[in-house]
Amino acid sequence: MGLKDYSDNYQMDYFTFDHSYKEKPSDITTHIHDGYELYYYISGDLTYYIEGQAYQLEPNDIIITNRRELHRIVFHSEEPYERKFIHFKPEYVSSFLQREDFNPFHYLEKRKLGFFNKISSEEVMSTGIASLWNKIEETVKGDTPEGYLMVKLLFMQMLIEINMAYSRNKSIVTNSFDSNDKVVEILDYINTHMELKITLDLLENMFYVNKYYLCHIFKLNTGFTVNEYITYKRIIKAQELLNKNMPVLEVSDAVGFGDYSNFYKAFKKIVGCSPKKYVK
Repeated sequence: MGLKDYSDNYQMDYFTFDHSYKEKPSDITTHIHDGYELYYYISGDLTYYIEGQAYQLEPNDIIITNRRELHRIVFHSEEPYERKFIHFKPEYVSSFLQREDFNPFHYLEKRKLGFFNKISSEEVMSTGIASLWNKIEETVKGDTPEGYLMVKLLFMQMLIEINMAYSRNKSIVTNSFDSNDKVVEILDYINTHMELKITLDLLENMFYVNKYYLCHIFKLNTGFTVNEYITYKRIIKAQELLNKNMPVLEVSDAVGFGDYSNFYKAFKKIVGCSPKKYVK
């Protein structure tokens, strides 16, 4: 008889820790976060898709995603699934950022989308990242008066170790699958032409590939449909523009929706509120 499903979740200002187990997992659909995610893999028969790259994971691997990277998880069997994650925003550690010559988010932000997302289990174990992660979990569960500060100190130490791992050897991350060069070109085009009306016919003519075959290789390599990817990317860009105080109607045009009602529906579905409420 297997273990029962469980989920331990702890939330602080700008910081969430979660540890869960599922006896029979189901696919996790395309999504993004409004902060950073550190994902600690323990078990499960899955492929982790990020922006056109497919990562196969070993126990104790860590996956890192930033606020612009679409990702999803596809399970290949009903093998039990266990993982931990930390979601956080830069504000959580802002009190530590007094020096301009050190940016703990450098490698989280400066990577090409979908590349160098994985830190191998070997690196995680040898650098003490795994130990720091366990100490964070023990501390949040302890719920002591000093726990809030201890978690922040341990987490900052872990961020430093992650940055050091990247700076020593960027090749630690790359057992991602071979990607289709045509798909990579299309992804780059979509990400740099949000303002245009991007259709399958346009992509077919521009990249000299049959649109039905294009849909097949795009989904195979990214885990997303073409339209799903474009819509999510437009909403991410819309959030950036709204945060810069661009008027809502102008944002709809700037990210290629044109029709405001379609923009409104897509924004509310993905973000969880209307564009105007998001601004407020």
